[in-house]
Amino acid sequence: MRTITVSSAALPRPVRRFVSPRVLIGIGLLWLSVFFVVPVVYLLFESLNFGDGSLLANYEQALQAVYRQALYRTFGYALLTTVLTLLLGYLTAYYIAFKSSRPFLLLTLVLLPLWVAIIIRFFGVRLFFLSSGPVQQLFGTDFGIMNSRNGVILGLMSALLPFAVLPIYNSLQSIDDELIHASRTLGAGQFQTLRSVIFPLSLSGVIAATLFVFILAAGSFLAPAIMGGPSNFMMANVIEEAQSYSVSLAAAMAVVFTGSLLIVIGAFNHVANVSEVLGDL
Repeated sequence: MRTITVSSAALPRPVRRFVSPRVLIGIGLLWLSVFFVVPVVYLLFESLNFGDGSLLANYEQALQAVYRQALYRTFGYALLTTVLTLLLGYLTAYYIAFKSSRPFLLLTLVLLPLWVAIIIRFFGVRLFFLSSGPVQQLFGTDFGIMNSRNGVILGLMSALLPFAVLPIYNSLQSIDDELIHASRTLGAGQFQTLRSVIFPLSLSGVIAATLFVFILAAGSFLAPAIMGGPSNFMMANVIEEAQSYSVSLAAAMAVVFTGSLLIVIGAFNHVANVSEVLGDL
């Protein structure tokens, strides 16, 4: 990899005074403090009850059965979306990396949906399964997609597939061809080579894709709102509804959801050792 170094002497003297490492770090810390730390602290403050009753009254309400069910539903949908997206993403990335004669064209097609607003993509999938859409016109049924869990999962998969394909493709591309050739020379078949050589060496991409897809799926608001119904609402939708009648309750639910998500990610990190694996990317 070629490294390009720009000397500070090439910059005007007034500018050089403001591009020192300390200044740049200070700007980054200020930005992080204003737009992340301060909102989070205010969210924690807003979630507490300083009126009548317990200080944690909002958390007691946020942990009621109806909200716990939405939390479980959120993680269930995110897990199912992650598994299915990883399977499809790995097959796609494998084909692009090892089978396609035009990988650049296929990668462009994978990235193309990211150039379109996500709400338009969800509406596009929805229109495809409406009564006036091609699926129902051809088959007379929407196959249980509209206003259902299946619709939410399908919408999430269509939106998040590029976030699985790209890191997996990157890890597959970094595998030395000599290792694959050596496996074939020693008598391993294509599937055995995939299982014993290619998949272990591409694990960093799989783990990165898992994190991207799971976190983005768990925090989705538009997929349940457009592809599902009230019984399919995830935590983002429930928090948005709660905000209309109790900001403090919505804040407490946001804290509970964020804390639960961090616990899940921490458990995944304990099993997969994310920092070490991602260092190979």
